[in-house]
Amino acid sequence: METVYRWSKFIAEDRLDEWEHRFISEEISYVVEKSVKRSRWVLSVYTTTEDEAEKLLFRFGGSVDPLAPAQWQPSQGLGEEMLLRVRDSILVTGSENPAVIDRLASESPGRIVLSFPPQLAFGTGGHPTTAGCLRFLADFAKTRRGRLWSVLDLGCGSGILAIAAAKLGATRVVAVENDGMALIYARENAVRHGVADLIDFVEGDAVALMEAETEHPYDLIAANLFSDLLEVLFPRFPAHLAADGELIVSGFLATQADSVSRQAAAAGLPLAATVRRGKWMAGRAPR
Repeated sequence: METVYRWSKFIAEDRLDEWEHRFISEEISYVVEKSVKRSRWVLSVYTTTEDEAEKLLFRFGGSVDPLAPAQWQPSQGLGEEMLLRVRDSILVTGSENPAVIDRLASESPGRIVLSFPPQLAFGTGGHPTTAGCLRFLADFAKTRRGRLWSVLDLGCGSGILAIAAAKLGATRVVAVENDGMALIYARENAVRHGVADLIDFVEGDAVALMEAETEHPYDLIAANLFSDLLEVLFPRFPAHLAADGELIVSGFLATQADSVSRQAAAAGLPLAATVRRGKWMAGRAPR
């Protein structure tokens, strides 16, 4: 991997929501963190080119730092403490240590163990939106046991939903992402989990894909995207869903839940269930 660039800016606690809403509305993927000894948060965006980072610097101030691979690639053992149990089907660990993974598998018979160490690509399983989607995915997979079923994962990030679907029995998985760096990780993660031959990774735009006609509707569409993008996509989802298919959506805030629910219902896909983790929401809509 090559050098990446980090744009960052210190943000006061009382302005954090304002900045997060701004970046969410502009579909800018970001990270926020705060040291125990500091009063301010650090808002960061990672880019693959210096030019992208400099554009953020011009717009928002802050600073830009180059990060060599040794500085940003996760080291062995990082993420060991992250452990997520999803229903009785999935266990997600932040460790990539084979001994840890084997131990977890032996301690949790019947569960699929997924290993997603911290990465720059969104989606380790620890994020509330990813966890909510995994919960609904596990529920859906139970209804399809013994049957062939397909999945479209829009905004696949590091590939965790697509990989989980393949491990749960999906026979056709298409994972779409417009971030090339995320797709690099997603493909590598699919290889690590032994399902690379079951997933078609596509670098592209979700809206353009949904505007195209399809001859083979999907049994499940998972869209972990910002609310503004979901609003555009809701009317387009039905044409790509099988007659008895289901939609899983996430990436929207609790304050946006009423609006998202109205948009889903208007598209003929009312949310039958929602789950909230912190300020983030996920929902499912059986057709």
